[in-house]
Amino acid sequence: MLAILVGIWPITGMLTTYVPLLAVPAAAGLPYLIPALRLVPLGDTTWAFWFADVAGVLVMLLTAVVMLRAPKRRAVPSPGRAFGRGVWVTTVAVVAGNLVRGVFTSFTVHADLGTYLGTFAANVVVSAITGALLGLVVGAVAAIVAATGRGRGGGDDGESDSSEADAPADAEAQAGSEVQADAETHTVADDADSEASVTA
Repeated sequence: MLAILVGIWPITGMLTTYVPLLAVPAAAGLPYLIPALRLVPLGDTTWAFWFADVAGVLVMLLTAVVMLRAPKRRAVPSPGRAFGRGVWVTTVAVVAGNLVRGVFTSFTVHADLGTYLGTFAANVVVSAITGALLGLVVGAVAAIVAATGRGRGGGDDGESDSSEADAPADAEAQAGSEVQADAETHTVADDADSEASVTA
């Protein structure tokens, strides 16, 4: 969804107009924001750059899917853990996607080793900052979903706990009734024996 929004130029163009700082990475030769998903190349850019953006989007999605499918310690995480996981996954995914674009750009401009390493390091830092900022939104949504899920799960757990707590009480009541029935049976038997002895 974020890749599609970034690919809509009226949105990103207006955003860049109001926040000129967003144009600094692109002016320095770094990828702009995150990999964008567009139907056609933007402006005078070539199809090669379009394919690089699409490859960046695919790498970004693949990274997020792999990280989200990793084993979890809890089926329903706490809101804080869900928020942190959302920020972390988004940050790593954006860095991975932008590295694809950065490597392609370095080969396109025939950058030397020093320029490539410097651009690579700057790309990682800027992409991490961008991913963390976007991750705040993703993490907030994940925290809300986790809080809702824990609320529903807590209600189910409460019902199961109450049923489990009622089970011993029912067992004790049943055992008490059986003991009382046995006592009554013994009493009737004793009375019968006493009557028989008197008659004799």
